[in-house]
Amino acid sequence: MPPYSREIKFDGIVNCRDLGGYQAEGGRTVAWRRLFRSGYIHPATASDLNRLKEELKLASVINLRGNKARQQKEVSLLNHAGIKYFNTPFFNYQQEELNLDFSNMGEAFLFRIRHQEYAKPIIDALEIIADPKNLPLLFHCGAGKDRSGLVAAFVLSVLGVTDTDIIKDYILSAPYMREMVANMMNDPNTPEEEKNLPAYTWEATAESMELFLTGLRQEFGSARGYLEMNVADKSLFQRLEKAMLI
Repeated sequence: MPPYSREIKFDGIVNCRDLGGYQAEGGRTVAWRRLFRSGYIHPATASDLNRLKEELKLASVINLRGNKARQQKEVSLLNHAGIKYFNTPFFNYQQEELNLDFSNMGEAFLFRIRHQEYAKPIIDALEIIADPKNLPLLFHCGAGKDRSGLVAAFVLSVLGVTDTDIIKDYILSAPYMREMVANMMNDPNTPEEEKNLPAYTWEATAESMELFLTGLRQEFGSARGYLEMNVADKSLFQRLEKAMLI
């Protein structure tokens, strides 16, 4: 039995889990209780914040979103809890993606990383994760599926975790997405454009992550190859291994 539960239930924070325990290359393992991913955390309750600080012992949070109003609330919550805040917002290509008529998120992920400016927040997030002073750390987006899914895929791939385990981690978001979509569709305050988004945008399927990882290798050689092509510091990989593997 693993020493910790992978999925962590909170009152207000959604889709949270530990990225520890996965086997990496060379017989090493991703350390438990060092790196977490989740959906939005601005609805965190006082109990949630206490658990982040006392149970998970978080030193830092990375917000991958660009929503200014929610950032302000999050900064206030985290400052009060004594947790460092970083913001590495990702570019939004939603309208372009809708025009391209994709059928799953794997196609959307590949479309995004082909834009050079999309690499910068990925590299920035990995640099923050690679600094042991920032650990334990949680990174999050909105649903905890797309931007968080990409950062998790890059971290785990750089560390030598198998595609099978990266896919297994990705699809753990699926049950949360079903609940989130049901709540959104029943909420009269949800904008119609969100309700009318294609179904694939709310899914976290094995096929999507498999397509992304396969395409990443075909086009860039590997996750490391993609990051090097986009001017990541070559020492980043060794620093990530030192920070995350046991």
